[in-house]
Amino acid sequence: MTHNEPLLKVDNLTVEFTTDKGVVRAINGVSFEVMPGETIAIVGESGCGKSVSSLSVMGLVPSPPGKIVDGSILFNGRELVGLSEKEYRKLRGNDISMIFQEPMTALNPVLKISTQMVDVIRNHNKVSKQEAKVRAIEMLRTVGIPSPESRVNEYPHQLSGGMRQRVMIAMALSCNPSLLLADEPTTALDVTIQAQVMAEMVRLQKQLNMAVVLVTHDLGVVAESCQRVVVMYCGEVIEQGTVEEIFANPKHPYTQGLLKSIPVVRDKKIPRLPTIEGVVPDLFHLPPGCRFADRCDKVGSECHQGSPVLEGDNGHQVACFHHTKQTSYTEAV
Repeated sequence: MTHNEPLLKVDNLTVEFTTDKGVVRAINGVSFEVMPGETIAIVGESGCGKSVSSLSVMGLVPSPPGKIVDGSILFNGRELVGLSEKEYRKLRGNDISMIFQEPMTALNPVLKISTQMVDVIRNHNKVSKQEAKVRAIEMLRTVGIPSPESRVNEYPHQLSGGMRQRVMIAMALSCNPSLLLADEPTTALDVTIQAQVMAEMVRLQKQLNMAVVLVTHDLGVVAESCQRVVVMYCGEVIEQGTVEEIFANPKHPYTQGLLKSIPVVRDKKIPRLPTIEGVVPDLFHLPPGCRFADRCDKVGSECHQGSPVLEGDNGHQVACFHHTKQTSYTEAV
């Protein structure tokens, strides 16, 4: 793979789940790319398919009930769809790592931090237990955990939420992966710890020249730490582009609504924040045409008749029939 080729290329990915109510399509034709060393964000409301997209890359969609029914996931030019669990285990932790939203569910509560980290390191490297423990301590120090020599011998419940999340980051990075998937990595933390953890992740990403896919709904974090943004709604990508383009000139009404809902702290008198009217449609009863049509203030007759295709130029793409008529976000506010 050359530096100009994507490290990760997801193309037309479609995932379905079998439920008591029938088969539901959780993500529908999702496509995006990640270049080596790049940080991209996947943003959108809860249930839009962000996490399913990242779990698909990791080969962690539970099957049954989930199944990739169409599309391709190329990592370093290698097709991941259809890999056996044994082949995926060689990739996970070594080449691709993931940080989950809640560290207490990802860490084993009855094993010491050292045991868990040593197992991960030794699974992918031919080193002794002692060498792996030295590496574990080194990684805990790298992510800003004080007194790592003693902390490494503690159990997860003995650490604060911020410390546990740092342990997860240390574990994910312990084998120097080329791609890190971070699924809402700071949601369970208070604001000051969130900022520290994200700053640590950005520093390590630059230090290791690692690509990062950040799944989040926090647009402030996106603005500070990402180069490109993929906006998802109801299982589909509805807009993507650079952070500068998306924040300065969002073209999809949904993206505009997300950005308008960010409080502007410099205003002395903060007005009531705008909201996006309505609710996300039920995936079992999707409206005809554009999935956002029933909540859109720019809706036209064509929006109910056909589904807009993601298109655009210079890397800024949007799936909307009316984006050429819309004013930019900066003009609107």
